[in-house]
Amino acid sequence: MSQASTVTPEEAKIGRPTIPPALAGLPSDDRLFRELIARFTVLAETCARFSSEVYRSSGTRREANLEDTVRRSLKIARTVFGTWSIEILSVIHLNQSVGFAQIKKTLGRIKSSTLSAKLRQLEKAGLVQRYGMTRKAPQSRYSLTHKGLMIARLGEPVFLYLRVADGWRGPGATPASDQDQETDLVPDEADEA
Repeated sequence: MSQASTVTPEEAKIGRPTIPPALAGLPSDDRLFRELIARFTVLAETCARFSSEVYRSSGTRREANLEDTVRRSLKIARTVFGTWSIEILSVIHLNQSVGFAQIKKTLGRIKSSTLSAKLRQLEKAGLVQRYGMTRKAPQSRYSLTHKGLMIARLGEPVFLYLRVADGWRGPGATPASDQDQETDLVPDEADEA
């Protein structure tokens, strides 16, 4: 079954490829890219103002104790962005509630002992909650806590920005492609050791 295409008589004469009607109303990649970068700039400025307001309302300054601020920020970053952490949080976030076996299957090369240890670490950090019939990790289910969900929601625009800034559409991807939603869930082999 062929789809009708939107083509002007001039385009028909010179043999330009036609645009399927479903894509005809979409903005050009260049214009869309500029619009998205502008929106991310507004978001970044809003976030900066929000951070300043939090510091101001709490009566602290960013630079009050730089060494302590850096130490605390690095501890948080190592928990959230450490080996396998972001991958585990992503799998749980995308599934909302997921069992140990499904997390392991999705991640592939992670050892059960490593996954158990990482889940305990994320649970201790207040990002993941475990529930289920038994205390054994393989039979438990996991979901994000409110804190974990907030990190996922706050982090998603960061990853979207990086994808847009680096050319968000891979080779052959179309605006409606599911490829725009994919995430590489497997860290480098060196990370497993």
